[in-house]
Amino acid sequence: MTGLRVRLSDGATHPKDSSELAFRTAGRLGLRAALRACELRLLEPVAEVAVTVPSEAVGGVLGDLAARRGRVAGSTVRSGTALVTATVPVAELFGYADRLRSRSQGRGTFTARPAGFALVP
Repeated sequence: MTGLRVRLSDGATHPKDSSELAFRTAGRLGLRAALRACELRLLEPVAEVAVTVPSEAVGGVLGDLAARRGRVAGSTVRSGTALVTATVPVAELFGYADRLRSRSQGRGTFTARPAGFALVP
């Protein structure tokens, strides 16, 4: 769950009626009301990926990122080396290092860092 906020208001404590169980119950009822009112969607973690490959391997890398449901943000080419940036679901990155090495004859590298969450298609 992301972006959920439950606020308990209009509550008073006094020795006779207040207890930890009463406040837990109020919190649980507030959470249930919030979940009924919200729009549920399934999210997955995504990573921002930067891939460095020889310029002749860019086509294969772009195709592989697209097959992994990646969204390419951009690419730049400098002196025979290309840098491709994309956002890719973390679940699709497993085994990517081996695939990248085979597509770039062992000369490709990549870095990945968490970039948040995205809707699962």
